[in-house]
Amino acid sequence: MFEKFTERARKVVVAAQEEARLLQHNYIGTEHILLGLLDGQDTIAAKVLRQLGYDIKTARADVAAAVKPGTGELTGHIPFTPHAKRTMDLAVREAHQLNHDYVGTEHILLALVAEGGSVGAKVLAGRINPASKIRAAVLASLEGRPDAPPAGPWPTGTPATEDTVSTASALAGGAPVGSHHLLEAMLRAENSMAAKVLRELGVDPEAVAAKIDELDPESTTDANPEETAARKMELRLVDDEVHLILRDPATVAIARTVTELADGPIKGAGPVAGLFVPLWRSTNQLLQQLQRALEPEPEKGDGPATSTVAKTVRAVLAPRLRRRTS
Repeated sequence: MFEKFTERARKVVVAAQEEARLLQHNYIGTEHILLGLLDGQDTIAAKVLRQLGYDIKTARADVAAAVKPGTGELTGHIPFTPHAKRTMDLAVREAHQLNHDYVGTEHILLALVAEGGSVGAKVLAGRINPASKIRAAVLASLEGRPDAPPAGPWPTGTPATEDTVSTASALAGGAPVGSHHLLEAMLRAENSMAAKVLRELGVDPEAVAAKIDELDPESTTDANPEETAARKMELRLVDDEVHLILRDPATVAIARTVTELADGPIKGAGPVAGLFVPLWRSTNQLLQQLQRALEPEPEKGDGPATSTVAKTVRAVLAPRLRRRTS
């Protein structure tokens, strides 16, 4: 997404992440993007907003009034909210509509205004109304010198690189791809230059996989809240019942509060049944994925051909799942 972003636009994203951390939020929202836009002194977005009488100090006060600070210390990856993702997508669209081959801070600002329904957009609209003032000011500023061109072209990858990235994504299983996923994926790409070098150095893929499973990423920059919580989960079959166990403190605390308020266990009956449907669906999907990983590879002709990545992931996951349950 960020290959066409200017250096200053990328700094806005970094600043937004820092603003989220300062507020102890486990997400990056449009309110953090707004603060990130005002963090830069010489960008078009910051200049436009200051010209319209809106500065970082006022914005911080507005955001503080709109959202409460979080609790607890944050580590690792902080994801974008759907509104923030949409804002970034709209920034690319704004650049395209203006026939610009880069995405600058001005496009992010225009996208924030266009998005409209998020916290950041509403905070901004509460101070600068109508929003057309912002677009007019941005377009006027573009008659001068725009932000710097993109930091550099996004590099193309070799087939080995593409396979490595795909395998790493599959190994992550929907979680953010970490450096450990990339390391293992490189070792699994048998015909790649990286795998050849590592083999020549005596690096064993199975030993690396075992060490990855042994170490806890929580103290590293690869840690993220979702995977930290997921690593503490467990799925058990007890007689005719499937028990899905969650142990992360945040979920336990919420569950304790809910069960106390409800005076006991929550059952999927009556109007509550609909709330349980997504959990039921997700649990069945998880079990089906695990079943596919553990079942033997089908014989040729028994079904559609399995991709190289799928075969690699099946070969990697099956023995590890068996090892963990033994």
